[in-house]
Amino acid sequence: MDARPQSGPRLIDDALIAGLLAEASDFAVFELDCDGICTAWEPLSANYQRFSPNEIIGKCLEAFYPQEQRQMYWRDLEKAASRGRAEGEGWRLRKDGTRSWMRFILLRRDGKDGEHIGFAGVVFDATRQHESDQALYASEEIHRALLSGLKDHAVGILDPDGYVLRWSKDTPKMLGRSESEMEGAHLSEFFATKERAVGAAKEMLRIAREEGHFEMESWKLRRDGSRFRADITAVPLHSDEDGFFGYGIIVRDVTERYESAGELAAAREALGQSEKLRALGELTGGIAHDFNNLLTVIRGSAELLARDGLPADKRNKHVAAIIETADRAAELTGQLLSYARRQPLQPKMIRLNDSIADMSELLKRSLGNGVSILATPDPALWEVRADPTQLQNLVLNAAINSRDAMNGRGTLTITTRNIAGPSGDEVRLSISDTGTGMNKEVMERAFEPFFTTKAPGEGTGLGLSQAYGFAAQSGGRLELASEAGRGTTLSLFLPRAIVVEEHDAAERSCDTKVPRGTRILLVEDSRTVAAFAQALLEEMGCEVVYAINAEDALLVLEDDPREFDIIFSDIVMPGLSGLDLAAKIRAQRPSQPILLATGYSEAAARGVGSEFPILPKPYRRDNLSEMLGKTIGEFGRAA
Repeated sequence: MDARPQSGPRLIDDALIAGLLAEASDFAVFELDCDGICTAWEPLSANYQRFSPNEIIGKCLEAFYPQEQRQMYWRDLEKAASRGRAEGEGWRLRKDGTRSWMRFILLRRDGKDGEHIGFAGVVFDATRQHESDQALYASEEIHRALLSGLKDHAVGILDPDGYVLRWSKDTPKMLGRSESEMEGAHLSEFFATKERAVGAAKEMLRIAREEGHFEMESWKLRRDGSRFRADITAVPLHSDEDGFFGYGIIVRDVTERYESAGELAAAREALGQSEKLRALGELTGGIAHDFNNLLTVIRGSAELLARDGLPADKRNKHVAAIIETADRAAELTGQLLSYARRQPLQPKMIRLNDSIADMSELLKRSLGNGVSILATPDPALWEVRADPTQLQNLVLNAAINSRDAMNGRGTLTITTRNIAGPSGDEVRLSISDTGTGMNKEVMERAFEPFFTTKAPGEGTGLGLSQAYGFAAQSGGRLELASEAGRGTTLSLFLPRAIVVEEHDAAERSCDTKVPRGTRILLVEDSRTVAAFAQALLEEMGCEVVYAINAEDALLVLEDDPREFDIIFSDIVMPGLSGLDLAAKIRAQRPSQPILLATGYSEAAARGVGSEFPILPKPYRRDNLSEMLGKTIGEFGRAA
């Protein structure tokens, strides 16, 4: 067909133009007469509109407009006729009735005499581009709507250097700046002076780009110098065409939350102090009550012993009362230290099943005939490392508490099990009863010192608190499960011990007394305790040399030509402590046996000097003799 005006350049006959257009898809060129009837149609795409030229030529193109847009066809013809050109876009109808978004250019055609003879145009299908544009527009509208609804958020885009390109609507209000002040501002302008000095904003963006995300919370500045607590998140932005082009940033004002959290923390701190004071008051009262009772017995018995002419049987009775009461006082002190995790422990390798079996007769006597004891041991139980005396006290106290909760009648179940877990292997010892159980309020206070539900005089309330301290100090934990009317279960978890056969066998077999004739250097700053200890040691048949402190002991060791079989020293002394003394001696005399003693030592409780055996004060004759003999024996085997 001839798609050119009668006088003018060719429109569609040029081979080069036709060839180029043939490479494009969804194009068509056409001619119209002055009434809008198609006189020529050439699609440059095999599937364009799916119409053949014969189906379009001779028809008014108005038929391909949706009904509501057909007036636009005539307006476009009038525009092209009056101005020489018209262009636009809109929906058109395909052959199958579906719609496509078409863009067109329409030119006026004139004859040789300048008379208007028709129109020529080009049209192409832009449906995919239009849908993409619409989706982008919808996305931007949704984005704008979301941003406008965020009252405590500022959302923006920064260029690669950290300068502001765009912020959400409420950002100027949050940051205390006008919109003009926001444009082109650098991120660092919102940082505090100290943060700007160290380049915090630049570092933030660097990490965000390298790691894909960065988040921080700190105080930021408004224009007027006021601060607000900001939670800032930054992420790098990329496009398929241009790659990295900047950062997306979200700033959230969390001042109210931060201040509320601070107020809550302060309230909790105040409550915690109040609870501590309440617990301290109960602790002090409990200690005073129990120790005053003990001192009453000791002082009263001592006064009676001082009377002339007291019969031997009564004298022996009062001496026994003093010894028994002193032991009770030592036990109470030990419970307090154990609760506070300050008791120096003497851990040993323990086969827990054997220890429970060894206590069976003691438990039967303590619990009475009304309580049945059911033991369910794990036959392949792992060994643990713990202080055997403290462990026996825990079991006995728990059993007695269970007996009282069952009013002397019921079943006590003692269970041992291996517990394998991701954080390490443990051994669990559980003691369960069929007693009255505990309600929620009692459960919450069960581990408090001197808290007890027993009647006055029936218990100190230190059993569970002591057990709790022992478990923690041994590297384990204590759990309590109970329900009113359904009994109670106390579970002790201890870490599985690594067994070293030779050392552990020697540890278990070492049970001896100090030999007569043993030469001992006694180091004790308290003269009364020193006099007692020296008398006790000499009564055992030992030779004793006394030093009043660590410095004096070092002089004795330097001047005395004879060797000492063992050095027995207190830990807490003015000047050099017993731990310092032991370390100095061990450095000079590696094979010298050393035994330390203390009523309480902060350093020893933390594990300092754990390579030296420690004898707790107050000690008895048998304990002292056994520890001296064991220490000498162990160093003899090592040598």
